[in-house]
Amino acid sequence: MDEIIQLLSFLFSFLFGFGFHIATRWHFKISETYSIPMKYLTTILFVINIVLLYVYLMYQLNDGIIHIYFLLFVLFGFVVFDILQKHVKLSSFLPSKIEKIFRR
Repeated sequence: MDEIIQLLSFLFSFLFGFGFHIATRWHFKISETYSIPMKYLTTILFVINIVLLYVYLMYQLNDGIIHIYFLLFVLFGFVVFDILQKHVKLSSFLPSKIEKIFRR
């Protein structure tokens, strides 16, 4: 794999972790009102969709080569966004409507 493509894959995986964190929080906010079996079903479908989206986008970016360190960067992006969300005021980075969704 070319170095440029590998660096783009790292950056994409890191940013995908940010998006995964936002989508996860949004999913759990929506599924609070569901019954227990429906929560499990929607969570399973959500995870399957996220994985398929990641694989498809990696296929478009670098012909579908997924290494463990790309997945570690997704996890790293997820954790970094969680830390930023807890310690940094989001109103300076996100519009007020998106911040209202996170505060609920």
